Amino acid sequence: HGEPLAEVVVEGRVLLALSAGCNNDAKVSPIDDVAEEDAPFDNDFGQWLSMAVTPEGRPAIAYYDATKGALGYAVGTLSDGAVSWTHYPVDGYAGDDGLDPGDIGKYASMAIADDGTIWIAYYNASAGGLYYARCKDGSWETGLADAGSGSSPDAGRWASLALDAQGSPLIAHYDAGKQELRVSRWDGAAFVSETVDAGEDHEPVDTGDSFIEADVGKYARVLIDGGTEYIAYYDAAGGDLKLASGTGGGWSIEVVDGQAGDVGAWPSMLAADGAIWIAYQDVGEQDMKVASGSPGSWSIATVDDGEHVGADSELILVDGSPELIYFDGQDSDMKWSRYSGGSWEAPSTVTGAAGALGFHNEIVTIDGTRYAACYDYTKRTLWFSAL
Repeated sequence: HGEPLAEVVVEGRVLLALSAGCNNDAKVSPIDDVAEEDAPFDNDFGQWLSMAVTPEGRPAIAYYDATKGALGYAVGTLSDGAVSWTHYPVDGYAGDDGLDPGDIGKYASMAIADDGTIWIAYYNASAGGLYYARCKDGSWETGLADAGSGSSPDAGRWASLALDAQGSPLIAHYDAGKQELRVSRWDGAAFVSETVDAGEDHEPVDTGDSFIEADVGKYARVLIDGGTEYIAYYDAAGGDLKLASGTGGGWSIEVVDGQAGDVGAWPSMLAADGAIWIAYQDVGEQDMKVASGSPGSWSIATVDDGEHVGADSELILVDGSPELIYFDGQDSDMKWSRYSGGSWEAPSTVTGAAGALGFHNEIVTIDGTRYAACYDYTKRTLWFSAL
């Protein structure tokens, strides 16, 4: 896996150490992007993070290194309530020639197979494409997964990766060039891509425009359950939360929440007891909502109707019940709620008092303990803690 340069333990915080290999073992808006002039930190990393658990039961995080414009990977060691992280460069870091490969690593999404193979999907902003990284037998392989379609292709934003029963990756992502939802699936040798939803032009409401141009696929999140593939995503033209279900070439598309207004951003998904749960933001009202049910039959609940809440949501199943963390944009906090007794409990604040936290939230369970990670906007680094 390569020899790490250092391991550092600082009260659960993360300091940077790099190796050439990989290891298996005031109101703030959600971060879509951070301009270089807005991030004058010598070591700014942790945006667009994705967290998984290694077969050995260690937390692992893929993330965007804003300082280097690169994709990094970190694996943690838990001991007596503290965590030490070892970091590895994956793609976009300058090589021995000193040349900058470009801006690489945003929208990272990671999954780790049972055999320890690490898959990461991410956006190469310089090339305008969806890329992948795979670590197997101790070395990283990177490559193009989907260049997109149309005259000005720009695929790979809002990448979301899941593994099927055979451990092969499926990536849902937004093609900004065509403003459509696409998927790329591994066939054993390469990725094969297709359009899932090209969207529809919408008639405007109370405007003089002739139509609103089709734009679907932002905030894509993929889930594979019982052999069925599900993708939750935002229809920006219609202001709807949509769901695609099926498999390659056989997708069914439906509107999960199409109420008047603008809903469907920042979805996350899980499956439990035959039901699909989709957490998402009501963009117009800035509320946190959850839809539960199955294709064709959905119940909608408002979890939090506070001010500027609901972005960066993440669902997890704990003892058979869904739990949810999400961003509170009013106070720049991470918030939490649990589904119990047929309804969502009143939300509580997890963290954020010491700075602006709750960006790009992720949550996993290791040995019965829930661990959350997010990007600390104040300190421009990763935040990780047991809940």
